[in-house]
Amino acid sequence: MEQLRKSGDLLAYGRQITCPVVAIHGDYDPHPEDGIRIPLSRVVRDFRFILLDNCGHTPWIERRARERFYEVLIDEVELAFP
Repeated sequence: MEQLRKSGDLLAYGRQITCPVVAIHGDYDPHPEDGIRIPLSRVVRDFRFILLDNCGHTPWIERRARERFYEVLIDEVELAFP
C-alpha cells in the first residue's frame, strides 16, 4: 500500500471506482483523517466520509467505538440496499 500511495497509483485506482464509497474513519487512527478524506474525495465520484470519535484503526473491535461503528455500518447498508 505504501508503494501504491507514493507512486500515485492508489489514487489512479480510485478514479476507476464507479460505486458509492463511504469511509468510516477513527479520530485516533494512525492514518491522518485529511490524508484519507481529501485525496479520496477528489478522485471517487460518490464519496462520503464519516469520522468516529474515540476510535482508532479497528473500530469493530474497539470498546469505545464498536457500537457506533456498527450503527453507522448498518445505516449505510440500509441506505444502499433499501
